[in-house]
Amino acid sequence: IICFILIGVAVVFTRKMKKATFLKFLKILAIVVSCLELFKIIWSLANGQTRVNNWVPLYFCSIFIYSLWFTWSKNDFIKEMGYAFIALAGAVAGAVFIISPSTSFNTYPIFHFQCLYSMVYHSLMVYCGIMIHVTKSVKVDMKLVIKYCLFCVVFMTMALIINLCCDSNLMFISTPSGIPLPFLFDIYNVSKALYTIIIIIAHLSIGFIVYGLMCFINLCKRKSDKDMSTISSEASQEDDEEEVNKKHV
Repeated sequence: IICFILIGVAVVFTRKMKKATFLKFLKILAIVVSCLELFKIIWSLANGQTRVNNWVPLYFCSIFIYSLWFTWSKNDFIKEMGYAFIALAGAVAGAVFIISPSTSFNTYPIFHFQCLYSMVYHSLMVYCGIMIHVTKSVKVDMKLVIKYCLFCVVFMTMALIINLCCDSNLMFISTPSGIPLPFLFDIYNVSKALYTIIIIIAHLSIGFIVYGLMCFINLCKRKSDKDMSTISSEASQEDDEEEVNKKHV
């Protein structure tokens, strides 16, 4: 609750931020978050947590870091892939973690560095995911959804290859271990390949769901603006008629 309140306050106070300023903020954030992630990795390895699952930043929320670095690219397509993940999955993935925290919260006390970092990190995901729309930094269309899918597929493929080589479970794409959804274990027991396909589809579907939601919001906004315009026009017409009637009198 505290995280969502702080995010709300931050959005309210920075809602008038210009697009150029926000995009610069993303670039600076890439450096800051990467330094914190590097410290987290060093700390984990120094404390004997050498399993790939424990220190390799290749989970769905972790690729937010890479999306920030993509915004540094001079190639527009690569840059927009980074924007696509932030715009379509940033707020959703960050909010899900805040509502139902896992990973470090299952191992460390709430005020431990790992837990505090996780909450700040995911709160930043939500904030950036909201502000990229508030500042109108991207145009949400099907092209953006496709770039989001490509971005995710690249990192999910990397995760799957590493999992096969290192017996890990990055992106939770190989086994449902760590996911509190019993039916996924049933699917996994029936077919491991089917489980992996479902997880991939679930990740990709986030982009389509958010795109659909944005289209619905824009449709409602246009309808509201049209209704207000009609009311204003009718009111103006009535005023003109009253003025004409007064002149006749």
